[in-house]
Amino acid sequence: MISTMDELLQKVNILDVVSQNVKLRKAGKDYLGLCPFHKEKTPSFTVSIEKQIYYCFGCHEGGNAVNFVMKYENMTFQEALESLGLQYGVEVKRTGDSKRPRQYDALMKLAEYYHQCLKQNSIALQYLMKRGISEDVVDEFMIGFSDRQRHNIKGFMKNAAIPNDILLNTGILRMKDGEIYDIFRGRIIIPIFDVSKKVIGFGARATEKDAIPKYINSPESSVFSKRFSLFGIDKAKKHIVEQNEVFIVEGYFDFIALYAHGIKNVVSTLGTAITDGQLSKLRNYTENITLMLDGDEAGVKSALRLVETISEMDVNGSMVVLPDGHDPDSFVRQSGIEEVKKVVSQKKPILDYFFEYYMARCKLSALEGRLSFVRTVFPYVEAIKNVVKKRLYIKKLSELTGVEEHYFSNSPKGNEESGYTKDMDSTNIIEKRVVGVLMNNPSLIHMFKGKEVIAQIKDNGISEVLTKMFQWFEENKQVEINSFINEFEKDELKDFVVQTCFDMAGCDEVESKRILFDYLKYVEKKYIRKEAQRITEKLSEAEKKGDDETVMELLQQKRQVLAFIKSNFI
Repeated sequence: MISTMDELLQKVNILDVVSQNVKLRKAGKDYLGLCPFHKEKTPSFTVSIEKQIYYCFGCHEGGNAVNFVMKYENMTFQEALESLGLQYGVEVKRTGDSKRPRQYDALMKLAEYYHQCLKQNSIALQYLMKRGISEDVVDEFMIGFSDRQRHNIKGFMKNAAIPNDILLNTGILRMKDGEIYDIFRGRIIIPIFDVSKKVIGFGARATEKDAIPKYINSPESSVFSKRFSLFGIDKAKKHIVEQNEVFIVEGYFDFIALYAHGIKNVVSTLGTAITDGQLSKLRNYTENITLMLDGDEAGVKSALRLVETISEMDVNGSMVVLPDGHDPDSFVRQSGIEEVKKVVSQKKPILDYFFEYYMARCKLSALEGRLSFVRTVFPYVEAIKNVVKKRLYIKKLSELTGVEEHYFSNSPKGNEESGYTKDMDSTNIIEKRVVGVLMNNPSLIHMFKGKEVIAQIKDNGISEVLTKMFQWFEENKQVEINSFINEFEKDELKDFVVQTCFDMAGCDEVESKRILFDYLKYVEKKYIRKEAQRITEKLSEAEKKGDDETVMELLQQKRQVLAFIKSNFI
């Protein structure tokens, strides 16, 4: 194994390996970029050509090309060797019983099988042709079809010599009544490749108009995670770097349509809302991220949810809103690529859209409208990390509302005059929304049962409001605001409860549940991180005292906590 490692490292150039996943710039004899392993604004991730190693001065991760692949792709040492061996023509003998390489092999064979099935199904081919997808595009994206015959998939498994457990563990194939079947049957199949061009999963689209659900994705597995995966990244990666911009769309066919028509610096989410993990991956290639979403209310709202995340990541987030009723696929097919480019040329920063969206709803001509507008947008302006950008948006907010700029500053004077909201940071903003959601939907309080939420809240006002709300609901089985606000002696708390209730009044049930679920997940993560820190501090004390028994016990606790963090939050 040592000789194989040496041979591999002699052939591999770490710059080639790292630059596939991280945007680097030359800095003297080394290369610099934003670290892919933690959030940062200023590049501290360094690659040394001379030493063939990488190191991050921020999070202290470092190593050689094999270590980088292990960390970035979440691979074992053996799997990283095999992956690099395939790229650089070095034969790596397989040891142990790692299932991941065999899963990659099996998924590629399954993709080839689906592709051949499509070639033999004229109805499925006609469906694709009607959507403007030519045979060349079908071949380029290895699009396939899953028929409904169980004996066919059984025959494929036998001919491909794939053990049943390999694909059963991916969740794509399942067993019923002693027979194997696949979950996609009767659907168009679109293979999902990772950045190294390995098949990690599939998206499947029904051909029937009224089929429910319309799309199915591969289940989560050891090689596939929807939160971190991006459709088309394998093809778009070099175009994103070259053009220093990426467009994000929300559907497989949206991506395929744009890519086939010449917009190649594009990726797609897997039919889900855009996640922090996906944005973090894209930030390794460019700081210019543009959302190209459906032109309906849901599409706009989906983008606006990312305002705070984009502000925190300090990337240049923009939006392209298509004509109402269109998604990128339908728009490019109906109007042509030149019209798409024309709309793209009118893109705006996402926070500008955010301003315009709420300006139209708050009616700035009225005093209450301006107050509501400030309450809604200012927390997101405050979350901006870039000082210059933040000042420009404060100036814009001042011009729109007629409120002097210094009232939006972080000076003590400004805070004293701002009432209860003086201590609002990004966490308070979320907790404020939680209060508003619960005031409008008290039946959702059950989601907090058994959760130690109150202890995690730093803001005494919000803590008091939620404590009283939970007690009130326990006793009365409802929370009526006109009665509930009398529980508070402080006028600012009464005002706060009323304000949050109004602010979240238009939030539907689905969005309300999402807000509460995300907050509870955040609280759980915060608690676990604190627990990890507490154990680390105790471990340090035990090591100083030479208490070996306590050290071993604390190390075991720390391993359990880290395993929990990895399985739930990473």
